[in-house]
Amino acid sequence: NELSILAYRQPQLAYDAAMRLLVLQGYGSARILQEARFAVLTFLHFAMARQDAWKVVVYTDRPGAFTGLGPSVVTEPMGPDRLRAWRGGIDFVHRVKLEMLLDCLERHPGRLLYIDSDTWFSGDPWVLYERIGPADAVMHGNEGKLEDESNGVMRKMHRFVRGRAMQLPDGDVVCMPGTTEMWNAGAIGLDPSVAQPLLRRALALTDVMHAQYRKHVTEQLALSFVLQTSMRLHGADDVVQHYWRTCPEVEAIL
Repeated sequence: NELSILAYRQPQLAYDAAMRLLVLQGYGSARILQEARFAVLTFLHFAMARQDAWKVVVYTDRPGAFTGLGPSVVTEPMGPDRLRAWRGGIDFVHRVKLEMLLDCLERHPGRLLYIDSDTWFSGDPWVLYERIGPADAVMHGNEGKLEDESNGVMRKMHRFVRGRAMQLPDGDVVCMPGTTEMWNAGAIGLDPSVAQPLLRRALALTDVMHAQYRKHVTEQLALSFVLQTSMRLHGADDVVQHYWRTCPEVEAIL
């Protein structure tokens, strides 16, 4: 009986270990839903030719916007109550992303790749999954060191963190040096074996930073700092095109 149970369980364990997850959030306006559906379609262009296990998970308030994409595209609810809870006490829209990834890891085991809705795959996403491991993570692209102050946002964030000691709820104190690199969070790739504590630390740091300085990139900087000080970071901008600067032009085409 023991042997038969093990034989029954082993294929499922192997399946979960091999699972490739793509995770998105698509809620609110019709424009964002359209962007997210297009992003999923560009993923499917490559994924449908694969023989290994994969799944797309979309957190949305409009599951009907993602019908007709096949049984491997599933939705999770993103209603107003969940949104309010995930925005947290700091009421920050980008905090939702970190909470969503933690929730997804609980519900959908597998190697996780998140992308923003305003992206599309110009190349095979499987190369990104190969960059993800227990000591390796993915973010969209390196935007440079804070101390370089290459634009107004970097200058403001550098001045905010310089010489500042930020105490986390667990008692740890974060002092972020000017050499910290800001990575764009339009793509995030994490191995499930290490993802949860990293995301929780990034979430705690986001809460502390955003309570002191309400800037739209605090979640991005918090995650960038946590990942680059814990593991190797790799870019995704050779495969994922992030068109946040040109949304009106792209949306007209979509």
